[in-house]
Amino acid sequence: MLNDTHQWVALYTNSRAEKKTAQTLEAAGYEVYLPLKHTRRQWSDRWKSVEVPLINSYIFAKIRARDVTPVRNSAGVVTIVSWHGKPAIIPDKEINAIKRLMDAEAEVHVRNSTQLKRGAKVRIAEGPFTNMEGMLIRDCEDGNFCVSISGLDFVLVTAIESSILELIEENPDTPKGLWEKE
Repeated sequence: MLNDTHQWVALYTNSRAEKKTAQTLEAAGYEVYLPLKHTRRQWSDRWKSVEVPLINSYIFAKIRARDVTPVRNSAGVVTIVSWHGKPAIIPDKEINAIKRLMDAEAEVHVRNSTQLKRGAKVRIAEGPFTNMEGMLIRDCEDGNFCVSISGLDFVLVTAIESSILELIEENPDTPKGLWEKE
């Protein structure tokens, strides 16, 4: 539940209005985070590199309880993602994890978390993502690592060498031998 301190929430925006909505909220004085990724798009006569939102129709804003109504009524905002009628709080740790993935320009894919079976909770032991924690997706190729975003049915997935992952908590469904070195 939101209180009088600034906390991150996810905002669902009109389709293809993420950048404009983020600009509107920033102009109103809110801290906004819109993760963008570079992609190549083909026009009729050429290819062009463009920045597109990592998660279509979602932006993140740091707001207080008294900001709910003005933010919800801002141009481009469809709704604040909520659970049981209360805005879903996204921990700073998860926003920082997204920022680290994006800053490292890792290849990141967004997947609906309901499509993924959760594996063991792991920590990255070395490299640019040292100490980042997340879930190993055991149904995908070895080394796929994801960061789940609380309150949303999305996970961010990137490839990490399995040799630099440390087991934090084993999932009961994790097959034995997964963590044994070859």
